[in-house]
Formats: sequence, C-alpha cells, structure tokens
Amino acid sequence: MKIAFKRYPKAYWLGASLLIMLLAFSVADWFWPVNLKPRHISQVVLSEDGRPLRAFADENGVWRYPISLSDVSSLYIEALIQYEDRYFYYHPGVNPAALMRAFGQWLWHGKIISGGSTLTMQVARLKYPEPRTLSGKLKEIFRALQLEWHFSKDDILQYYLNHAPFGGTAEGVHAASLTYFGYGPEQLTHAQAALLAVLPQAPSRYRPDRYPEQATAARNKVLNRLVRQGVWSQSTAQDAMMETIFASTIERYQDAPILARRLANASSEPIIKTTINLAWQQTAQQRLQDYVQRIDNSASAAAMVMDSKTGAIKVYVGSADFANPNRDGYVDMVTAIRSPGSTLKPFIYGMAIDQGLIHSHSLLLDVPLRFGDYQPLNFTGGFSGAVTVADALQKSLNIPAIQVLERIGPAALYLQLQKAGAELRLPSAEPPTLSIGLGGLGTNLASLVQLYSALGNDGMATTARFNTEKEDVESVSLLSPGAAWVIRTLLLTAENAPRGLAIKTGTSYGNRDSWAIGVSDHYTIGVWVGRPDGQPIAAHHGSQTAVPLLKQLASFLPSQFIAPKQPASVDNVTICWPSGQPSNGPDCDIQHSAWTVNNTTPKTWMSTKNDDQLFNDPIQFVRRAKDSQLSVPFGCDLDFMESEISLWPPQLQPWLPNAFLTSTKVPNVDPRCPNELADVARLPLRISGVNEGDALILEGGSTKTINIFAQGGQSPYYWYVNGQIGDSSSDKLSLTVSGTYQYNIVLTDRNGDMARQTLNVYAQ
Repeated sequence: MKIAFKRYPKAYWLGASLLIMLLAFSVADWFWPVNLKPRHISQVVLSEDGRPLRAFADENGVWRYPISLSDVSSLYIEALIQYEDRYFYYHPGVNPAALMRAFGQWLWHGKIISGGSTLTMQVARLKYPEPRTLSGKLKEIFRALQLEWHFSKDDILQYYLNHAPFGGTAEGVHAASLTYFGYGPEQLTHAQAALLAVLPQAPSRYRPDRYPEQATAARNKVLNRLVRQGVWSQSTAQDAMMETIFASTIERYQDAPILARRLANASSEPIIKTTINLAWQQTAQQRLQDYVQRIDNSASAAAMVMDSKTGAIKVYVGSADFANPNRDGYVDMVTAIRSPGSTLKPFIYGMAIDQGLIHSHSLLLDVPLRFGDYQPLNFTGGFSGAVTVADALQKSLNIPAIQVLERIGPAALYLQLQKAGAELRLPSAEPPTLSIGLGGLGTNLASLVQLYSALGNDGMATTARFNTEKEDVESVSLLSPGAAWVIRTLLLTAENAPRGLAIKTGTSYGNRDSWAIGVSDHYTIGVWVGRPDGQPIAAHHGSQTAVPLLKQLASFLPSQFIAPKQPASVDNVTICWPSGQPSNGPDCDIQHSAWTVNNTTPKTWMSTKNDDQLFNDPIQFVRRAKDSQLSVPFGCDLDFMESEISLWPPQLQPWLPNAFLTSTKVPNVDPRCPNELADVARLPLRISGVNEGDALILEGGSTKTINIFAQGGQSPYYWYVNGQIGDSSSDKLSLTVSGTYQYNIVLTDRNGDMARQTLNVYAQ
C-alpha cells in the first residue's frame, strides 16, 4: 500500500476524494431525498377530436393538465432539447461546459448573460425552488444530480412537460397548448413547437396572448438556431416564421358547459374526452340562444343529439343561455324531470303491436269514453269518431291512445320504459295509471332520446354514452324490429313531416313544456322548450314551438335521411273496417292498407276493456228468413239462412253514415215471429254521446249544445231531461246546457226499457 501510494499519490488522493464525495452525496441524499410526485391537477373536458369544451382550474387557480411523453408532438420534444439542452441524454444532470461558460460570462460582463441550467436543473428548480443565489444554485445542482441518480431521463423530461411555466396560470405544455392554440400538444406545428420551447425562459415577457411581437421574435430565434444546428431545414423554418401568432386564454372555453360540469364532478380524471362534436355543439348552442329570444324573456331550451347505433352523444345543450340568470341558464334541462306530454304514445302503440292487439290501421274510438273514473280529452277538445292507429298517432289523439293503453296496462308500459333505461317518476309514489300515457309522470329529455333511439335501431334502446374511453355499446330491447319500423314509418308519413325525419311532439299540462323528438337514419334528436321554473308559456306547444327548433338542428347533421329498411316480419295487408280483418272477410265498409307484424291481423275492439257490452266481436252471425230477408230469432219456426256481418262499435254510431249503422245492418225481426222472441233478439238500450258522471265546464254565461243518441232497443224512443219530456221522439236528442247544473237524462223505448245518464255542468 505504501509502495502504491508513493508511486501514484495523485491517483490515490483523487480516488479518495471521489469516494468521500460519493459517501457525502449518499448521506445527503439519505437526509434530503427527492421525488417527482406531480402537483395537484386541473381538469379539462375535451370534444371527440381533443379540443377543449370547458376547463376547470385547480384550487389555486392554476391550469395544469398531465400528459405523457408519448402523447406530445415529436416536433416540440426536438425543439425543446435542441434549444434548451442539446446534451440532455448524455450528461449526469449538470453540464460542466455550460456552467463554466455561464460563469465566465458572469465574471466578464458582471451579469448573467446565459444560463448554464440543464433541463434536469430546471426540473430541480421547479420541484425544489431556491433563491437565485450562489448557494441556491449549488443546491439546485445537488438536486439535479439526485434526480439523475434516482430517475430516468424520460421521467425527468415528463415532469418538465407537466410543470414548466408558460405564462399566467398555465403550467405544463398541455395547458399551454390548450390555452394558446385550442388543442392538445400532439398536434403542434413547427412554429408552435418552437414558441413553446422558448416560452418557459421568460413566460411573462413572451406570452403570445399579450405580447405577440416579442413572442414572434423569441420563436424565430429558436427556429434560426435549429437551422444552424441542422435539425430543421431552412425552408421549414421560413414557412414556420410566416405563421401568425394568435392566442387567447383557456377561460374562454364554454362549450357544453353544463355537460362538462356534470362529467367533471363525476370524475377525478384530469382529462375527460367526450363524444361531443364541437362544431355541431357550437352551432346548436348558438341556434338555441337565438331561438329563445323570440319566445319569452324567461324561456329556455335544451337539446340532445345521439348516435342511435352507438349511443354516442354528439350534442348536449343543457340550457339556451348558460350565462343568463333570467333564463336560469345554469339549470340542466336535459336531465330536469318534467311531464313528457304525448311523447310516450309511440311506445304505447308499439307495445300493442308486439302483443298482437293492433296493426297500423286498426279501428280505434275517438269519441267520449270513460275508463273507470278517468275521462281523457283531446288537445283540441273535439272528436273524430273512427280513426286508424296511424291517424291517432300522427294527430296525437288522446282518447285512442288511452284505449290502447288500457289493453296493454299502464304498469306494463311503465316497467318496459324503465327497463329500457328511462328515468321515470310517479307523483307521490302512486302506482302507474292510465294518465301516464298523456304525461301523468315525470321524465327528462335524456330519457326520451334514449327511448326514441329504439325507433332507429331495430327496437333497441341505446344507452347514452359521453366518454370516448367507454367502447362497449349498451342497448336494451324496447320494441321488436317490426313494431319499431311500423311506428317510425307512421311518423315518417305524417302530414308535414320533413323528408326522412320521423317526429313526435308533446305538450305538458298548461303549456309548461314543449317537446319534439326526431329520428333519422342515424341520429336521434331531442328538443325541450319552456321555462325552467315550471311556469307556463301561453299559446306555445310542441308542434308550434319545439318542432321548428328541431328542424334547425337536423339541418346541419350529415344524414341522408333515408327510409328505414322494412323487416321481414312486416307485411302489407288490405284490411276491412269495421272488422279489422283481411278484405276477404265479411262485408267490407271501408278498406285500408295496413302494416302487420308476424302475420297477426287482430280484430277491432267493440268497446273499452272493462265495458260490459253484450258482445265484443265485430263479426256477428245473422239468421235471415229466406223469403223476407228479415231477422229470425232463435225459437222462431221460419225457414232461414245464416250469414256474417261486421258491426261497428256502439260508441261510434253517432259518427257513422246511415249505411254503417247497426240499425241499418241488422234487419228488423220478421213480424211472423212471436213478440217475446223479438224482444230477446234486439240489442240492449243505451245512451251514447255522454257517459255517466261526465263533467262539462263552461265559461261564465255561455251555453253549449250536446247531441245525445239512442242505441239498441226498439223505436220509437222517448227522452226525459230532469223529469221533463224531451223535444225529440227520434234516436237523437239535442240538449242545450248552461250555468252550474246537473242534468239527469232518461231514455225509454216502445217496450219500456230504460237507460240513464247524469251530466254535470259547471260555469267558471
């Protein structure tokens, strides 16, 4: 050992010094450990193409969004390393040559001319800030060596990318790119990459949103250096220098603000990438804001556009004017629970088709009907008599819809819609009743769009999807493909329906909510118009108020609006009224071309489900005397033949021409038969035109004439109103009512049979 020391004294002392320094470094490293734990993050919600919809700062008001090294443009990495630290991947955290140069310039000029900091030293300063003094610089060097000792070059570089200052409250290259350019750092141009490479050197002085001329000069300085170093070509740099610097701040992003707030509150992820189409979203927002200006100072609107196949939400406008307190713009009317009005009717008819209860042109009753203690009225207050399912749906008639809902059951409808993902609320936890078919429950625009997506997706209701990371498409069967096609086709062929767009409207009680839902070949569009506080808007309803806005939104969608392909389960059949059966059946008063599903052609219902009519089959057998063609009741000993006839429902008799009346179709009893047999054969006596317990409300001082009819029995008929003989001996009584009064109506026939009805009249 002594010999080695005498022979190599300098090497010995050098080795000993290095060993002592290493031990000292290890002890200091143990006492003052380092880490690269990131700072608190901010959140940003992005459109489907990565552009910001809305950004949320952290608790200190700083915009900072993490990003991995692999997601940053290689142009930026190239510009940053070549300009800031060419030997980054070769030095141990400190570049001695750069430090000596910076120290010499300081001695010669008496001030700092250029820094000797490596990127690792800058990371050390970001993570462990120290005063800009000699001791602070030494600590910075120590921390840089520590970082290189414990972490990889990529780890160090990634921390810089996420924490470097870029002016104002923007930290990290992701926040800077979103702030100044409006998209992420994976799409940077050469000019933008050069600007962001130099910006952290003087973030306040080079901010492009405040000092574009200084920012341009700094950027060009980087470009020229990269040309001298042979990194980028002269032509590339010249093209980049021609690019104009334009920037604004990240606070300006307010697209889909309500959805962005909702998603940010539900997630801890810093970057939330949605399915929103930014261009469509901005167009929809502007059109809703312009549209409500013409309605009411407190009116708002909401809209949602869904890809029917995938569930991806392309447009989500929660309110017409997010920043307007007069319109309660902060309230999300896409998810607000409101009465849906008539918007559930397509699913009533669709379910009935699937249950084999109706086809597209089944005969329904648009006449005064009572269902237990529930008596619906049409929106217009009038009646149409006999209507097809198609007419009832296209004209949104209330009474036929409830007639069908009574058959399928309100509970079945409620459960089917709920199973399909709809959010439904009943008043005071009551069970579902027939009123739900006309808006007697609560739901929201998001649920309606999801339900209607089934009409454009073979009966499958698709679950709404906002996040691009969620790839699985979820859907639930709501209708069969055949029923969904029939319902959509009926809405497509409605009068004034736009080409290729099936539209259903709805208006809640008191004109509080106006709805329009449209289904095209690819998208489902939903619109709500009203006041968030629930107050009515007089004279506004779905077809007048919501449909024009819906058409505006549909106009910018890239849809071909093609007719849906007819499923194999659907056939076109010529059917007859009143039977509802194919045209080769008994007497055919009116023919219709009907869509049927699964070869099912149901008969016409002769009454409501719970009505105690004498018969429920429209097809009846009649025994006729061969010589007189008059009716032969059972027990009458005359030579007869038997034939089939189709009868119209009794409630429709007042709306039918004479040739279709039951009294015309069923011949009188042959007088050769005993009277007691004739009495048994006739139909029971009843009153139509009013139902027992009907209530009629009149404006003060007004009167109204009601036509009431006799059915069944044997003429002549005798009418009594409150004990007084009526002014008619025919099968029709015209009754004029007024004031607040109860009218007791009694009908008798020649055989003394009797029918009664009570009508209550109220004056407002």
